[in-house]
Amino acid sequence: MRILMRTNQTSILTTLILVVFSASFSLLFSTESKAQDLRMGLAVSPNAAWMVSTDYDHEPHGARLNFGYEFIADILFSENYALGLGVHIFNTGGEVRYLVVDPVNDDFLMNVDRRYKLQYVELPFTFKMRTKEMGYTTLYGKFGLGLGMNIKAEADEARYRSYQEVINGEWSTYEVGGSPIRDRIEIDSDIRLFRAAMIIGAGMERTLSGTTALTVGLNYNAAFSNTHKDVSLVKVDAAQSPVVVNNLPSIGDMRGHDSFLELSVGILF
Repeated sequence: MRILMRTNQTSILTTLILVVFSASFSLLFSTESKAQDLRMGLAVSPNAAWMVSTDYDHEPHGARLNFGYEFIADILFSENYALGLGVHIFNTGGEVRYLVVDPVNDDFLMNVDRRYKLQYVELPFTFKMRTKEMGYTTLYGKFGLGLGMNIKAEADEARYRSYQEVINGEWSTYEVGGSPIRDRIEIDSDIRLFRAAMIIGAGMERTLSGTTALTVGLNYNAAFSNTHKDVSLVKVDAAQSPVVVNNLPSIGDMRGHDSFLELSVGILF
């Protein structure tokens, strides 16, 4: 049932994004007399991504390298100002660790190590400021927003017991030894469908011939909406020990998001 609901939501939102994208371009082309130029291109965009905890009850553990690509459409209103649109498909994610109650025996708490592998299609909407051409080179800076939709959600996950209740409400560390085994799982139901993000970037365009140019940029893309949906965890204190209320572990919802630093290399026509 969850898969069916997500499929229906994905179809509806995909249609909505395409409608918004088409409407934006129709509006821009309808005001062609105001725009001085339209430049389009393609780019590849490797990135280094990491997860951010905003509940402080789960811990991010390092970054991971990913790959993406994008269609670029810049509407130049003057030599120095442009509106940046396009379609950006990218992978993101990172590793986190959090505590849950052992579903088999609630006298134990388990560590969950998850390495997220998420894929999104994003519609960026940015304002670009450009310098005058210096020789064959133009520098630019940009900022704006991105509206993304999750199209793939997987994780490598390992679970292992880490705390044992020794007396009512008192927990001690528990170690079984050995390395936990990771399993690849689908986590569609744990990831929100929409992703809203802030985009900040800078780069250069190098004219190659005529209107063709090489573009190289560095972009920071940070989600500001909660990535997780209905993921429960055990709350922890500053020492990452479980918080106990009325002799029971305190349970909360996971809150956090992803961010990434991206290198974009492409060709504009």
